Amino acid sequence: MLRQLAVILPGTLRNSCSIAPVALNRGFKAVADVEIDFSDREVLKKYVGIRDHLSKKPGTRGGLIEALTSVLNAIKAAPETSDYRKAVEATCRYRMKVCQENESDAAIEEVLDAHLEELIKECKEEERLASYMIESKAWDVSSNTVPVVDYQDAASILEPKK
Repeated sequence: MLRQLAVILPGTLRNSCSIAPVALNRGFKAVADVEIDFSDREVLKKYVGIRDHLSKKPGTRGGLIEALTSVLNAIKAAPETSDYRKAVEATCRYRMKVCQENESDAAIEEVLDAHLEELIKECKEEERLASYMIESKAWDVSSNTVPVVDYQDAASILEPKK
């Protein structure tokens, strides 16, 4: 590419260019030439960037169980009849069951189709959301009034009455 660029440049720029001829002849190896086994979840996590952002800690399975327990404890302040509490509890209980039935991190990730580090981060976010939902009482809509607008046919408005 640099060689093509050098041909396009005017002669004065070409002569003053500090690019060594060796650099113009240097080849670049394409990433596609390297075979990467993405079936290995650890390699996949490295290339997806999860390792960089969420950092694998020892005992990730235990960390997920703790995070799920924390969410279940936080959501207990919401009324049992609220759909939000029912949905969060059902999700956490299912994930907890998967963690208890599978010993390896890879098996849990395969069943839940997600990385454990992402699920732990999701639990922390859900715990913050639960505290906000409980504070704002989002399930209590009796205090909110919804305006009711009577329907009018557009023809009656657009066509003048004769």
